[in-house]
Amino acid sequence: MWNRVFWLLPLLLAAEEVPVGIVSGYISDIQSASFLLKTTTNKEFRCSFDQRTWFEQSRLRVSVSAFQPADLVELIADRRLIDGTPCYARTVKLADLAAPKNTRLNIPYRAVTESIIPRGEYQWAGTVSELTAEKLVLRTRADGYKTLVLRPDTRFLEDGAVSELARLQPNTLISIRAGRSITGETEVYQIIWGSVTPKRIR
Repeated sequence: MWNRVFWLLPLLLAAEEVPVGIVSGYISDIQSASFLLKTTTNKEFRCSFDQRTWFEQSRLRVSVSAFQPADLVELIADRRLIDGTPCYARTVKLADLAAPKNTRLNIPYRAVTESIIPRGEYQWAGTVSELTAEKLVLRTRADGYKTLVLRPDTRFLEDGAVSELARLQPNTLISIRAGRSITGETEVYQIIWGSVTPKRIR
């Protein structure tokens, strides 16, 4: 067991610097399943992608080869330590250069992650039992039912692409990230469902 922990330690420490959430930057050195990401804060990471990654320009799905190194892009990045590549691109789209100044494109990615998708201390998978605009009741296999509060900035990801509450239906298998609010309620920061939802339910 300890041998396994020591083997994973360098990977876990490196993952602390890997972008998670919404990241702005430029991609280059595109290979069959990965590309080099240089963020707007001048940090570089090797990010993986697969057939589920959504590449978008002008609201149309495109291939990764459609992007040039000079194109500013926005990624929704996640971690997939199991395959040795901590940075996994769920969506990649051309950034809107007409956006007003002082938007999230000018904020370092860690500040964006903390304000839009805060790092919750809880991660659960289960099915949607009840759903309203204010709360979600999650049915888990091991821990029973959990009543969770939806935040105004709760993010929804469907099949790796940004979605919305209206598309989430009861009995859908989901994965969530949540945390405690200052009032003690359990708030949901992110909900993922579709083809990228983990199969294992804890």
